Amino acid sequence: MESNLGFTPSFRHRCLEEQNLTGQQLKVAVVGAGGTGAYYGGALAKAGHDVTFIARGPHLDAISKHGLQLNTVLLGDFHLDSPATDDMSSIGPVDLAIFAVKSWGTQTAIADMAGVVGKNTLIISTQNGIDSERLLSDAFGKEHVLGCTATVSSMITSPGVVTQAGGPGSLVIGALSDGQTARMKEFVTQCVEAGIAAESHENIELAIWEKFTFICALSGMTALTRKPIGDIFAQESTTRMYLQVLTEVAEVGRATGIPLPESIAADLLATTQAREPFIIGSMGHDLITNNPIEISLLNARVVELGKQHGVETPANFAIEAALRPYEFGED
Repeated sequence: MESNLGFTPSFRHRCLEEQNLTGQQLKVAVVGAGGTGAYYGGALAKAGHDVTFIARGPHLDAISKHGLQLNTVLLGDFHLDSPATDDMSSIGPVDLAIFAVKSWGTQTAIADMAGVVGKNTLIISTQNGIDSERLLSDAFGKEHVLGCTATVSSMITSPGVVTQAGGPGSLVIGALSDGQTARMKEFVTQCVEAGIAAESHENIELAIWEKFTFICALSGMTALTRKPIGDIFAQESTTRMYLQVLTEVAEVGRATGIPLPESIAADLLATTQAREPFIIGSMGHDLITNNPIEISLLNARVVELGKQHGVETPANFAIEAALRPYEFGED
């Protein structure tokens, strides 16, 4: 299950202005048709946009032969016959690339997607962490990359079948460079028309750090305990550690210059406690299924930045130390 669940950051919606291309069909490449990529790409395909899914292995085989089945609590159940491939060079330049691979596939995917990024291509990343936009900007130019956070609980339940079971299914999107505002707003509107809870944000870097704070605790603690949040919050000790993880991430963020509110740790704890008790973050699910885990992207990144800025991060270090042996999965 994708870890993008449970927290919708505070944001301010900005009204459309300048040129409006609402109604225009987008050509979209979903780079990584797992739970998150398939959900957002599926919503756009259902709304009539030209979407190609990049997948691999049995999932790709099933989509190629039988199409993609999406079972969702937000958009209903629907079937797509959209094309799927593992060869991005066959697609050509697109209007939008949704970058949704797991962190360990980032560099390979960036190298492979050069052919889909044309002069007017926009890229959004639904990855966890705080580094995706920088890596994509370094590869393709900042003018092509929008800041984005995705919040949805969605997973591949069998090859060719994706189930979205919770979360608001939201996208928070913001411009990272001058000249992007009009197209960013057009895309937000197209997402809303497709049934996606999309919003624009005036400070997308703040939104990314809010999401990062949330996901480090959710994924880190559910992976560490191998338990869903209901079991974590049933115990005082693990609830206290959960809050400590949140507090440390927020302190690191503020040390790097991100104006995270002082109340964010307590607010996120309360928000998560109000969610479905069965929630497990993506690292927890990946750990249980012996897949690689995103520890370097999440809690270990907090520890690294804490050292750079003189912030103690003992709870995040404990999670990193316990999970490092599982970073690359098991054969």
